[in-house]
Amino acid sequence: MNRCIVDRYVREYDKTNVITNPARLLTAGSTDEVTYIASAAAWNGSAYECYLCHSGFRTLVSLNRHLASPRHQAKVYLCPLTSCRKEFSTLSALCQHIESERCGVGKFRQVQNAMDSIVGRMGRLTM
Repeated sequence: MNRCIVDRYVREYDKTNVITNPARLLTAGSTDEVTYIASAAAWNGSAYECYLCHSGFRTLVSLNRHLASPRHQAKVYLCPLTSCRKEFSTLSALCQHIESERCGVGKFRQVQNAMDSIVGRMGRLTM
């Protein structure tokens, strides 16, 4: 199981785009996950620098771990509350946003049902 499989699964079940951003799915909807890899050329004289966000890392391994994280992946999930619409690159980040109750989106029955449906089905996934 990886992020790409989870994203594909959520898109399959969120047909009405309650929590997925259809505009982002045009480019992020492919089955290919974008992979970034840094080489020794990322050394800037004092640190290994991410060429996307310019953060510095002490080791090349740390930089590549950063590049493999969701930090620079497309933000395909969004808060369904029209007054919020905050975007997220992972389903877990969206779940944390909903559970935090910062914008109050978790109070809406449609969101509760959609999240219960998606997260409930996740428990039945097997490799």
